[in-house]
Amino acid sequence: MMNTGTEQKKAILFGGTDGHGATMTVISEKILQREGYCVRTLCEKLRETGKSSEEIPKYIGTGKPEYFWGSTFLHMDYTELKKGDLIVVVDLPLPLQNELDYSAADKAIDKIKELCDNGIRIILIDHHKRAITHYDRARRAGADVIFSIGGEQFCHYGDPDCFSLFWGSIGAICDRDPSMLPVEEQEKSLFEELEGYAAWVDREKYTLPQLLWRMRRDDRVFPEFEKTESAVFQKDGKVSFLERLEKDGGFKQLDVACAQNNTSYGVGIVHDSSAILVINYWKPVGDETTIPVAVRLYKYRDLVGHDSAIVIRMEKPDHETAIQIMSEIIKILNSDHIQSGERSSEQLSSNADAVEYVARVFKEIPIAYYLTAHGWIHVETVMANARLLGSISNLTKDEQELLNWAALFHDIGNGAMNYDVGAKSKVEARENHHIYTVKILRKWQNEGRFDQIIQLKDLDVICELCEKHRKKSDLPKDPRTAQLCALLRIADALDKTKSRARMNDEGIPASEVMEECIRQGKTDPIPHWEGQLAIESIRLHLVRDHITFEFLVTDREKADFIIKDFEEELVPLQAIIPHKEIKVTDVPGWDTE
Repeated sequence: MMNTGTEQKKAILFGGTDGHGATMTVISEKILQREGYCVRTLCEKLRETGKSSEEIPKYIGTGKPEYFWGSTFLHMDYTELKKGDLIVVVDLPLPLQNELDYSAADKAIDKIKELCDNGIRIILIDHHKRAITHYDRARRAGADVIFSIGGEQFCHYGDPDCFSLFWGSIGAICDRDPSMLPVEEQEKSLFEELEGYAAWVDREKYTLPQLLWRMRRDDRVFPEFEKTESAVFQKDGKVSFLERLEKDGGFKQLDVACAQNNTSYGVGIVHDSSAILVINYWKPVGDETTIPVAVRLYKYRDLVGHDSAIVIRMEKPDHETAIQIMSEIIKILNSDHIQSGERSSEQLSSNADAVEYVARVFKEIPIAYYLTAHGWIHVETVMANARLLGSISNLTKDEQELLNWAALFHDIGNGAMNYDVGAKSKVEARENHHIYTVKILRKWQNEGRFDQIIQLKDLDVICELCEKHRKKSDLPKDPRTAQLCALLRIADALDKTKSRARMNDEGIPASEVMEECIRQGKTDPIPHWEGQLAIESIRLHLVRDHITFEFLVTDREKADFIIKDFEEELVPLQAIIPHKEIKVTDVPGWDTE
């Protein structure tokens, strides 16, 4: 049967249970209800038990993605839904196989196909910093997929409003989203207020029904908590560590430790010694460039989580062994190189080593003060975008690896003056950085830096991708290489949101940079700054073979400068990405009530 106009539309909404997931769930619920849906919401954390499909309860809540997809989603009663009704899944990524003895993602994708074949519309909503390996398969099974790029406060169903902006910002802070950190002086009081709410949400998530109830009522009066004396956390170099975290401490307790000790990294053993948690502190510590812990600790293959907050599970709970492993982790995080032990300064021994090396190279590249962020932070964002775009483009593992390398290297030509590669000036190096990138890569190749990690034939492709990643260049003639080049261009172009333009690479706030530009009569950069500051986030909507780039903006007129440039970026890619469109959505200001 199909849902007719005389019958109320129905939706089942599944949501994650951490602070970010809970806020995105309530926001999505309210918008669905506003659109006329009768919504059944499931956002519940239960104790996960069992490893096999026979042992796990059929309903096990939405607390852990692997258990949710491997049981709750599979066994939910969907008979109330008719053709045209909705299933929305928010902040619950399709998981890698980790704790179960079967692939939850494989079974879930089969179920997605079954439901979509019956006319049920399924929408999966997530952000680009997640593990994203299975989303292309879900899309091909019939699901719509929405990714939020930029601010994590927009990782929800529907258009933003004042309610979603408030609670979504709190959720993003709960998720340690660095784009929420204040830069301008006038942003600081609002951030402090929101950070207070986020601390409250993190406390209340352990009584989730009450938290959800208060958010639904838009109850912004939260109780004052007695300030307790802070624990004293141990410190070793750049690392704060705890030999035993509190039962509900987790990443937040490590954040407190890093704040207290002013360290870039935090490491702690969970209360039952079953895992070790490792984080990058989400706030800047001096001018140090920190490599994501997932990269620095690449040898721990079983780690799960975000790049900057990971869980390393123990084979069996044993505190003495956990302390030994934690000591090794601390040593790695404090080392000058990712690889421990001696190595030739001319060789890179792993992919992770190359990431670290390029990050250090970018610290030595002089970036003009009038440019938005063009240093390591931009490179990290392009790499994340490249992984996302690759995961939804049916790339092979080898093709994804080539795209990842190109994303890492694509801007090193900006530092051509630091190498003997023929650059005439810093300005000329910037204008022709795509050419100098190739010259630097070939120089490193001749010095033997890539001997252990990149084959020559692959480096040829990487060089071609880097040389042709700018829109004025022709695409490569080889169809697969052309596709990779198109994805690299989009990954680069998508980094045009507010998070990139809040300050330059020297940490100077946007307002001061633009004032200096005006003083020096250099006004050309100002539309770039103003345009990116007007774009809060970009959401990618993937519906079968169609892609929509949705720009969430606070000022259409200023954002139009950037959006038109993005449109021009897409023109040469018509043959590769034929079914695409651009959508612009307004975001309310904080003073709008």
